[in-house]
Amino acid sequence: MIFHWLFIITTLVLCAVAVLPTRFWLRSGEWIKTRGLRTKQTRLQSLLAAQRQPFTPELSFLERGVGLAVDKGRALVFLASSENGGMRATILPCAALGGHALRMLSDNGFQEYFVEISTPGTAQPLWRLDCDDAPLAAEVDDALSRI
Repeated sequence: MIFHWLFIITTLVLCAVAVLPTRFWLRSGEWIKTRGLRTKQTRLQSLLAAQRQPFTPELSFLERGVGLAVDKGRALVFLASSENGGMRATILPCAALGGHALRMLSDNGFQEYFVEISTPGTAQPLWRLDCDDAPLAAEVDDALSRI
């Protein structure tokens, strides 16, 4: 009888030990993701502040790490995206926006979601707004449809 209890207690202890690394890695991953989002938010806000054009965003995805903000009163759009390790940003009139599409790139099981926006007739004809997940990308695409 004592061997049964010893076996049960040992099994429970081993299960608890096996779970600890998983929780540690999940919490570490969340911390890294949160830290990266804060860094991206700061970069996007500084890019918006550096623009010389007056801009008051009424619809903004900057807090969620996406370089899209809309000033409906002035009919302007702020776009920012990553390029070669840096960030590029501009403010365009809403009329300059062309088509847009939600895209997913899959590489060895890792998915990357983004929204491509064409801006024909401008210096940069294609913008790629990176999104963390599919629902955020769908929300950005829907917001662009309403502009």
